[in-house]
Amino acid sequence: MQAKSRKIIQRKIFAMIAITAAILFFGYDLVEDAFFDHEYFTVHFIVEVLVFVGVSIALIITTRDLIHLRALLDLEKKRNQALSGALADSINVQLKEWQMTHSENEISWLIIKGYSFSEIALLRGVKENTTRYQATSIYSKAGVKGRAEFVAEVFQPLLLTLPDDLLTPDQQPATRTNLH
Repeated sequence: MQAKSRKIIQRKIFAMIAITAAILFFGYDLVEDAFFDHEYFTVHFIVEVLVFVGVSIALIITTRDLIHLRALLDLEKKRNQALSGALADSINVQLKEWQMTHSENEISWLIIKGYSFSEIALLRGVKENTTRYQATSIYSKAGVKGRAEFVAEVFQPLLLTLPDDLLTPDQQPATRTNLH
């Protein structure tokens, strides 16, 4: 979302620069036509005034839209930070319930983030076999058989707390009656 918003903001800024250049050009031309050439009510002068007003309105609208977009982006950043903090807290509670050691907690987070065993070993400065052994201990404490089940077990309680109205009918969780 942020990358898309940044591209939109960049395009709007470019548009504002182009519109500002057009306003400066038409403003200069209007002053020249009015004060030096004394063209007040010619078709040329009236068309330039209309274009100047239209381009000025476009700049105002674009500026307003850009300010609104930046405010929305800032709000989304704050919302994402709050949600990610709450998510981390929930995961930490789950890991604490499983009584993970400090090392297991670190490895759990790296597994949740999607790191491979070799990457985790490299980051922690241990052998890959050590990481695999610790992961086996983590899975045992969580009551699961492997990485996918572990990550699913971490997120399952969080997903169950989503309000049903956020899901479309085809996304509703299956119940025992509609599984058959």
